[in-house]
Amino acid sequence: MRAGVIARRIMATGWLAATALTAEAAGMPPYSFESAPGRLPKDVVPLDYTVSIVPNARARTLEGRESVTLEFRAATARIVFNSLNQRLAQVTLDGRPVSSVASDDKRQLTTVTLATPAAIGRHTLAFSYRGRIESGPVGLFAQPFVEGGRRRDVMLSTQFEATDARRMFPCWDEPAFRATFELQVTVPTGWATVSNMPVASRVTHGALATTTFQRTPRMASYLLEFSAGDLAAITAESGGVRFGVWAVRGRERDGAVALADAQQILADYNDYFGTAYPLPKLDSIAVPGGFQGAMENWGAITYNEELLLVTPSSTVAERQRVFDIQAHEIAHQWNGDLVTMGWWDEVWLNESFASWRGAKETELRHPEWHWIEGRDGRKEGAMRADARRTSHPIQQPVTDELQAESSFDGDITYSKGEAVLRMFEAYLGPDTFRDGIRRFMKAHAYSNATSADLWHALGEASGQPVGEVIAPWIEQPGFPIVFVTADCDAAGGRTIRFSQRQFLLRGVDPDHSRWSVPLRIRIGAGGTPQTVLLRQDGQSVVAGRCDEALSVNAGATGFYRVAYDEPTLATDTRQFARLASGDRIALLDDQWALVQAGLQPLPSYLALASAMGSDLNERAWGQVAVALATIESNERDTPGYEAFTAYARALLKPVADQLGWEATAGEAPGLEQLRRTVIGALGAWGDAAIVAEARRRFAALVADRGAIRPDEQETILGIVARNADAVTFAQLHALARSARNEAEVSRYFSALMRVRDPQLAERAVEIALSAEVPPQAAALRLGFVFAIGDEHPQLSWRTFTAHDKSLMAPHEPFVPVVIAERIPVAMWKAVPPDQLEAWVTAHVPAEMAPNVARGMEEARFRIELRRALVEAADAYVRARPRDAAGAPLAGAL
Repeated sequence: MRAGVIARRIMATGWLAATALTAEAAGMPPYSFESAPGRLPKDVVPLDYTVSIVPNARARTLEGRESVTLEFRAATARIVFNSLNQRLAQVTLDGRPVSSVASDDKRQLTTVTLATPAAIGRHTLAFSYRGRIESGPVGLFAQPFVEGGRRRDVMLSTQFEATDARRMFPCWDEPAFRATFELQVTVPTGWATVSNMPVASRVTHGALATTTFQRTPRMASYLLEFSAGDLAAITAESGGVRFGVWAVRGRERDGAVALADAQQILADYNDYFGTAYPLPKLDSIAVPGGFQGAMENWGAITYNEELLLVTPSSTVAERQRVFDIQAHEIAHQWNGDLVTMGWWDEVWLNESFASWRGAKETELRHPEWHWIEGRDGRKEGAMRADARRTSHPIQQPVTDELQAESSFDGDITYSKGEAVLRMFEAYLGPDTFRDGIRRFMKAHAYSNATSADLWHALGEASGQPVGEVIAPWIEQPGFPIVFVTADCDAAGGRTIRFSQRQFLLRGVDPDHSRWSVPLRIRIGAGGTPQTVLLRQDGQSVVAGRCDEALSVNAGATGFYRVAYDEPTLATDTRQFARLASGDRIALLDDQWALVQAGLQPLPSYLALASAMGSDLNERAWGQVAVALATIESNERDTPGYEAFTAYARALLKPVADQLGWEATAGEAPGLEQLRRTVIGALGAWGDAAIVAEARRRFAALVADRGAIRPDEQETILGIVARNADAVTFAQLHALARSARNEAEVSRYFSALMRVRDPQLAERAVEIALSAEVPPQAAALRLGFVFAIGDEHPQLSWRTFTAHDKSLMAPHEPFVPVVIAERIPVAMWKAVPPDQLEAWVTAHVPAEMAPNVARGMEEARFRIELRRALVEAADAYVRARPRDAAGAPLAGAL
C-alpha cells in the first residue's frame, strides 16, 4: 500500500524509455529483464549493495559510504544509475579512480565515466556521498511528534515507493534491478534501529552506535527500510519467525493486538500461497504521523501509528481497520516483495492482489464483521470513478515518475482491481484460483512478473484461456451495463436475453467497448447461483419462472451493472425483502447508479428502499442512508428541503426504533454500525427526539469521559456539533484539546467542523489551523477544512485558498494529484466550475491535465446531478400520502 491512498506524486523529470501499453498490444508479454521498461541501461546491473549512512536528524543531513558489486553484461566505459540531491566523492571502480562523475538532479541520474571500458564480468563500484533528510515522507525523512501532550521528539523512517530510494542512497532504482543489500547505520546510542533484516552487530563509540543489519534477499530497491529513534518493541516467536511491533517508547504496548494479528495472518498466508515466508523476522513499525497509510517493506512494514496501534479508546471500526491493513501489507510480502511487478504499469499486480487477499483474510478470521459484504461500498466508489469518460485502465501506461506515482489510484488500482479479482475467483472457483496463485509464486519467486505470467499460471490451473477473458477488464477503462429482457411462455416459463454496453454516468462510449462478463444468476430468493459467461449480445438462458425473483449479479460479486426490464424489476421489487442480502445490495446499488445516470426514475430506487421491511442488513441500509443523504445535501436551501427530510426520517426511523440506542449482549459489529448510521442520519436531518437524546448523552460525556463508549462518540458528537450553540461548542473544543492520540484528535476535532452556526464555523476553522493540532497530525488539517465545507462551502474555499501551501505541506509530494482530483470534488459547491477549473489548472503542471479532467468531470457531474435529484425528489414527495401532521409517509406508493 502506498503512503496515502491517493495517487502520490509529481517529480521534475522527463523519462524516456518506458514501454507504454497500447490498444494494439493485446496484453503484456511474459516478464523478461531485457524487455522490462525503464530508463536505466541494462549493460551494467547491481548484484549487491553495502550502504553505510550517518544521518544527522537535527541538521537534516546524512553522510554515506557505498560499495556496489556490479555485473558488466557488456564491455562499457559508462555506468548510469539513479541519484537525487546527493554529491558523490572518492568514486572508484575496482579501487581505481574513475575518469568523471556527473550527477543531474533534474533527470535524477548519475553517470560515471571510466578511462577505458571495463570488461564483461564482476566489478566493484565504491564512493562516499552527502545527502539530505527529507521533511516529508519521501526517501529518508524526519518525523517530529509530541507524545503525551508534552514530550517533543523526532524519529527517522523511510518511504521509498515508487522512486525514492535514490533520495537516501544512489542506486538502480527500478523494480527490475533486484539485488541484495547490507545496511549499516550510525545514530545516537540511545536510539533503536530497525531494518528489513535482523541486527548482525552493534558497536557503541561514545554518543553514537553503529548497527549493521544482515544482508537481505534479492529484492527491489524500493523495499529497503530503515527506522530509528527512541523506539521500543514488543515481540513474539511463531512458526520460526520473530514478530515485533515497534512504536515510540511508551506506546509499544498498544501494539499487542497487531502483534497477535500478524502471527495469525502470516500463518494463513504461508498455507494459501504455498511458499513459506522467507525472512527470519517480520517487524511492524508505527510512525507518529508522516505518511497517511502503510508501506510493505520486506520484513519491516511501516504504518502510520493510527493504523497499527490499538488503545482502550479505539473504536471497533478502528480495530477492524488495523486488521484489514495488516492483512493487506502482509499479503504484499508475497505479492510485491517475493514477486515484484516488472514495471510500474503493472502495479496492480501488487495493490489489487494485496487488497483482494487482505479482504479475504479479514473475512476468514472475522466472519462476524461481514467484511466482504462491507467492501461493496469500496467497490461502488470504484464503479462511480470508472463510470467517468476520463477513467483509466487498471493497467495503465507509465513512462515517467509523474505517471508512476499517479498509477497508485485508490479507486481503480486498489478497489476496482480487488473487485475484478474477486469476480474471477468466483468464476474459476476458489480452489482453482488458489492453485494458479501458488503456481505463479513458485515460478517467479525472487523475481519479477507481468500480467501475462499470472494469466499463464491461472490458465494452467484451470485449463481455460484466462487471459482472453480477463485481459479486457484490466487493459481498458470502464465496465459494462448488462441489459436483461425476459420472455415468458404460456406456462410462465422464463427465458432471459442479454446485451451490454459500457456504463457511463454521462455520455456514450465512442469505442463500443465489450467484455466477457461472468454473470452469476440466481433464480428466486434462495437458489444456487449459476455462472454464465456473457460473450455476445442476444445470448440467452432459461431462468425459471416469470413470477420468481431474478438476480443476474448474485451476491454482488460482479463488477458490472444490471438493468432489468420493467416486469422483472417489478417482480424483484415485490419480493425484495425475501432476497438474499447480497442480491438486495446489488439491486440497490444498480438502481441508484441508474437513477444518477438518468437511465431509471428516482421512484424505482425509493420503491426498493421502502421494500426493505424489517431486515437489518448493515450494507443495504447503509447504502439507502447514503443515497438519502446525497439528496438531503442537494436539497439544502431549497423550498422542498423540509418535506424531503420529513420523508427521509420516516423511512429510517423504524430502523432506529427497532435497534434502539443500546447494544444488546453479543450484538454483531454490523448492527452496532447500522445503529450509528441511522441515528447519525436522523440527527443530521433534524429528528427532534434523536437530537435531544444525543445532547443528553453528550452532557454525560462532558461530566465523565468514560460515560460513552468510543464507538458511540463520533455519532453523538456529530449530532451535537451540528446543533451547537456557543456553550456547547466550547465543551466540544475542550474535549478536542484533551485528545490523547491521533485517533482522538481526528475524532474530536472533526466534530467541531460539523457546526452549522456561521460564527462558530469561523472559530472552528481558526482551531483547525492552530497549533492545537499536534505536528504528527498536521495532515488532518486539510480534511478538517474539507469537512467544514459540508455546511459552509464558501468558508471552506476561502480558507483553503488563503492557506493552501500550509495545508498542503504535510501532503508533499502528493500535492499536484490532491489539487487536480480532490479539490474539484471537495469544492464543487463553493465556486462556479469554470472558476474552480482555472484555479486548479493554474496550480498544477501541464502534465496533470488528465487528472484535472478527471476531477472536473466529477465536479460538473455533481452539479448536474443536484438539479436532477432535487427535481425528482420534490415531485416524488409531493405525490406521497400524508400523515395526520401533514408529513409525507415513507411506505410504497
